[in-house]
Amino acid sequence: MAETFLLKHILSPRLIEVMGRNIKSVYLEFDALGFSEASVSQLDGLALKQRAIMIAEKLHEYLPNHYPAAIEILMQTMDVELVDEDNLGRYNEFYFLPFAEFIAAYGLNHLPESVLAMNKLTKVFTSEFCIRPFIQRYPAEMMRILSEWVCDDNKHVRRLVSEGTRTRLPWAGRLPEFQANPQPVLDLLEKLKQDPELYVRRSVANNLNDIAKDNPDIVIQTLIRWNKIDDEGTQYIVRHASRTLIKAGHPEALVLLGFDPKSPIELLDFKVDGLVQFGGKLKFEFKIQNTDSKAHDYVIDFVIYFKKANGNQAPKVFKLNSKRLKAGEVLYVQKTHPIKPISTRKYYNGMQSLAIQVNGLELAIADFELKGVG
Repeated sequence: MAETFLLKHILSPRLIEVMGRNIKSVYLEFDALGFSEASVSQLDGLALKQRAIMIAEKLHEYLPNHYPAAIEILMQTMDVELVDEDNLGRYNEFYFLPFAEFIAAYGLNHLPESVLAMNKLTKVFTSEFCIRPFIQRYPAEMMRILSEWVCDDNKHVRRLVSEGTRTRLPWAGRLPEFQANPQPVLDLLEKLKQDPELYVRRSVANNLNDIAKDNPDIVIQTLIRWNKIDDEGTQYIVRHASRTLIKAGHPEALVLLGFDPKSPIELLDFKVDGLVQFGGKLKFEFKIQNTDSKAHDYVIDFVIYFKKANGNQAPKVFKLNSKRLKAGEVLYVQKTHPIKPISTRKYYNGMQSLAIQVNGLELAIADFELKGVG
């Protein structure tokens, strides 16, 4: 039976061996064998990020103690080609993840050298994680640098401006200063809203979507203004950045995307399985009918009110469909939703609820009981 591939396997003994070899090719005094043996001996039991941190610690141990000299060596190895014969797999860009951890851990007192390194690293991997402690330590200096990078010729550098300033970047700590006041980030995104690269615009949209979770009204006003720009790239951002606002039923966001909360609609034949076994699927079905004499656009979601430890319920909105219904048209929806272990949610036995939401308004709600949670 084939071994299950886990993300942590990206940072493998083979990758560490290749890293040691490449460093030695630009720094002859590097003890590649000692670095490899010391790193590989500690791999077992470590997740992906923990492995990256551990390898960064070993790099710090085996490279020169002087950070500017050490990071210069690592920057030179970024130019060493990773070849297929190295067998690093489809995620070989994660070869550079320990470099990002090295910069974040040891470079904070060396801003100029670290800025150069992050600029180079993001062109071969990403610096979105390691740039964040620098933004917090040197806010004025980093905002000035990021303001210059929005005009960089390289799309990866421009994307770093947006991705590195996301307030809720996955796998990273939050940026509470921008959660409280997102205006410095918005000033940067303003300069990227018509970027020619979808790669960059998607990051801008994700950044705005993050901001919307803490400052919805500020984001909706930004999107209303951007929606007036006759540019398909900017229109993509408006649509993609509205995800959280649409799920939350924000009236102005719904209207902005053409979903009027006042559009006539009727919910019919709503049925929910009353009992769900943990590890199984929640089944439900319903019909919605446009009761008007003209066509309307509808965004259809469902909301699960999950039971919490204190017995209260907390809502989570899930996307279902966006549909234009003609006058009198009926849409039948049948759906199953898995209720299984995930890292981002803790389940509890007992009564939960499911609601159908159309154009931001809940039309009906029904209870179901969850059993079998260990």
